[in-house]
Amino acid sequence: MAIILFVDDEPLTLKLLSQAANILGHQALTSSNQEGAFALAVRQNPDLIVTDINLAGQKGLELVRRFKTEEATKDIPVVTLSALEPIEVEATAREYGAVASLSKPIRLQTLLEVIREYTQEEN
Repeated sequence: MAIILFVDDEPLTLKLLSQAANILGHQALTSSNQEGAFALAVRQNPDLIVTDINLAGQKGLELVRRFKTEEATKDIPVVTLSALEPIEVEATAREYGAVASLSKPIRLQTLLEVIREYTQEEN
């Protein structure tokens, strides 16, 4: 079982992502803002972080950079979510430290594949 931190300022998106992770047999942590997300990541040390890039503007990318530059979180893989096509944001997200970018709405199978790839889970 992987611990996955989902960050999004849309409550319905957080609920759906959390339910999807639970269905797949994983534990979900959720946060709707940068500070809460960073505090959770430091305290809970998740196996994977999935964050929207449009947290109050473009601050989701700033959060990715913070995760990748802080000692406590730098080794946690970060995947970005966006309503835009991944090709439109992937290069920028990678520059900030993300390992991948996904489109919203995310399919359950896609989430499962990302969890497997970046957490070494076999579920």
